[in-house]
Amino acid sequence: MVIISFKKSRKIGRNSFSITGQIFSVKNNSLIEFESQLERNLTYLLERRRDVSMYCEQPIEIEYFDGNIKRKYIPDFYVQYQDGNQEIIEVKYEKDLLEKKDLLEPKFKAARELCSSNHLTFKILTEKEINTARMFNSKFLANYKTPRFKTNLGDIEYILDTLRKLEQTTVTNLINECSSDDNRKAELLFHLWYLVSNYLINFNEEEKLSMNTLIWK
Repeated sequence: MVIISFKKSRKIGRNSFSITGQIFSVKNNSLIEFESQLERNLTYLLERRRDVSMYCEQPIEIEYFDGNIKRKYIPDFYVQYQDGNQEIIEVKYEKDLLEKKDLLEPKFKAARELCSSNHLTFKILTEKEINTARMFNSKFLANYKTPRFKTNLGDIEYILDTLRKLEQTTVTNLINECSSDDNRKAELLFHLWYLVSNYLINFNEEEKLSMNTLIWK
């Protein structure tokens, strides 16, 4: 049985060759560290997905042999889903997978073997799976899920009541229906994105959010 450590198996430090940093995870109530733009973007995706119960970075150290040399490999993420399934995820640019194939394959082989014998799934994600419209939406809405500014319950109820009457409409049409004053529209738009980010207003998550996005209750 594999024991996943929720204390990082490797400390992420500053890197002059790629983006590093931290994102606060509401889902995990902790800081998630990343050391590339792809890892950061995947964090936004995992944070948004409702079927993900928890996740952590740098979760496990895997020992393997590369020829006669003993090496260690630490994948990027562990993900646990609401249905009980678990994944170990490696994040790589497609270019790196091709250029470093011989170096990476022994690591991935060890990870697949470990996962196969421990009821886990090993998955490699590239920019094609990560840098999508869903990721754009996840990153944008993360700013509104727990806003720094206090929300107004009256504005929230007003938006939801108006949307119920319209049943389905665009973001622009809803805001215009609620008010004709530009300053008031800005206040209401802030609350609308708050509602969308907290799943109280629905939209097609596979399409990039805009003012013309169709929304419904």
